[in-house]
Formats: sequence, C-alpha cells, structure tokens
Amino acid sequence: MNKRLLIALVFIPLIVVLAAGCSRHKTREIDITAGEYYEDEEYQKLSKKDRDLYCFDLSAELESLQARSDTAQKQLDQNKEDIQMLTRELRDSEREYSRLRNQVDEFTLQLQELASLPKEWKLEYGECLWIVAGYEQIYGDPLKWTRLWRGNYEMIEDPDWVLAGWMLQVPRTWPRKHKVMQDEWLAKIAGYWEVYDNYRQWPVLYEANRDRIDDPDLIFTEQELVVPREFPASD
Repeated sequence: MNKRLLIALVFIPLIVVLAAGCSRHKTREIDITAGEYYEDEEYQKLSKKDRDLYCFDLSAELESLQARSDTAQKQLDQNKEDIQMLTRELRDSEREYSRLRNQVDEFTLQLQELASLPKEWKLEYGECLWIVAGYEQIYGDPLKWTRLWRGNYEMIEDPDWVLAGWMLQVPRTWPRKHKVMQDEWLAKIAGYWEVYDNYRQWPVLYEANRDRIDDPDLIFTEQELVVPREFPASD
C-alpha cells in the first residue's frame, strides 16, 4: 500500500474527531415563561455562563410564579368569604321571600273573603244599625254601627230610627275623604276606626287640610276633608 495513502487513512479520522470535539455546542433557545426547559442532557452541555444564566432565569420565574400563586390564594380566600356571605344573604332572602309569600297568600285569602262579603244590606223587620254591624258578614262588631251610619248619612238622619226595607251601603274600604257631620271635630274624626282609630292622630288630618282649615278647633258641617292613608286605621 502506498505510504502516503496509509498516512491519510490514519490521520483523516483523527482530524474529524478533533474537529468535532473542538466545535462549539450551539444552545437551543427556550422560553422559560412559556414552560420550556432544558433536558438534562442539554443542561450538561451548557457552558458555566449559560448554566448560571439559566438558573437565574429559573429562580426569577419561580419567584414570579410564587407571587402569582400568593395573589391567587388571596383571591381564592376572598372568593370563599364572598361565597359564604352571599350564601347567608341568599338564605336570608329565601326566608324573607317565604315570609312575604305567606303574607301574600294571607292577603289573597282576605281579599277573596272581602270580595265575597255583602256590599249592601236590606234591613229586615226588627233590625237596627247595632244588630246589622254585629253580623259576622258585616263587621262582626256591633260597636262599629257608626260606620254604617256614616256610610249612609244622606239616608239616615237619626241612627236610632231606621225602617225595614231600606237598602244600606256597607262600606268596605278605608275612606280617603270625610264629610264633616254635625258635632264632629278633628280628634273625634281621627278616632273613628275606619279613619285612624286613634284620636291622637288628628294633627295628620289638620296638616293635610290646612288649605281649608284656618283653626283646627273650628271645622264646619258638610266640609269635606282629605284623609291621608299613610296612617292606616287599625281594625
């Protein structure tokens, strides 16, 4: 074999090995913030400078993740408190809704009962306002006979004298107006059960009718007064 050829066959592989060993390793670019990391084999091939930089970036990312984790934990704790508070409010609202629902049901029954009650009454022989007011389907209380009288004032001049066959109106609503009758004054009117059922509420009548009442101690027969319903009468 040619001596030069032999030398070439021996040194060429050695040159290739040396060239490969002396070539610089190119680091793969990664983005730690995107969750990209070096494999162990890749890490081992890094230079000391690149390793230090990689470790610094890892530490910074860890701190960032920890800060985000702390913030998320605080938000989670706050959300738990908010959920607990909203849960309590929801339960309170459900109880309040149930209470109001029961009230609505009660009022509905009362309205149905009220609608079924007579709005007129034909006097029979032997009946008087006292007796009629005492009927359960009227007022269930004979002491409320004056309500019948005031509701039929134009027909009944003397409440002690009524005739069989008369058709009486049976007032069922709280009045918003009141026509002053003889021998009435504000406190007396306020004391009527269909007005406020409380004579001490007379200032309410006075304030609502100051445009027609100069002196609260002086009102006149046939004078029409406004009755504010912000102060409902008790039954």
